Amino acid sequence: MSSIWNKAMYFLGLDDESRELDEHEVAATAPASEATGNAVEPPRGRRVEPPAGSRWRPANTEARVETVGVTQATAVRPVPGQESQAEIVVAADFADAQLLADHLRVRRAVVLDLRGTEPDTVRRLVDFASGITYALEGTMQKVAQGVILVAPARTALSEDELRRLADLGLYDLPD
Repeated sequence: MSSIWNKAMYFLGLDDESRELDEHEVAATAPASEATGNAVEPPRGRRVEPPAGSRWRPANTEARVETVGVTQATAVRPVPGQESQAEIVVAADFADAQLLADHLRVRRAVVLDLRGTEPDTVRRLVDFASGITYALEGTMQKVAQGVILVAPARTALSEDELRRLADLGLYDLPD
């Protein structure tokens, strides 16, 4: 079994075959080398060469770029976070998870009202919301008892929208 393992290691270039000789092979080769007077060298591992199409390039090669036409220098400015209006999803069963995902995929914040939902369904919906929030690099926060705000990345709700949600009883404004 070990000889198969050693041969596989040698084939992959991970081990030299010269270290693979066990006592039986050494004992069998020692008298033959003394009788002939020639030193028998064990075979060596094979040499590993880099592939022909490697990434190495000669240092004197230069890329040439030709510009045709008039160019203007433009400044790159960061895009501030987008303010949006939240969609309200009152969850009745797990089928409402698709509605949540559809709103998040088109970059709309969702207020997920879980107050009248069964505890097992709440757990499944929160797990689903956590997964899709992670996948879309968004945010998720509890904004009231039984209410969760799920927002896509770089999306914030305006103060007016937060007041509207508070008037509906879906957001607890900080004191």
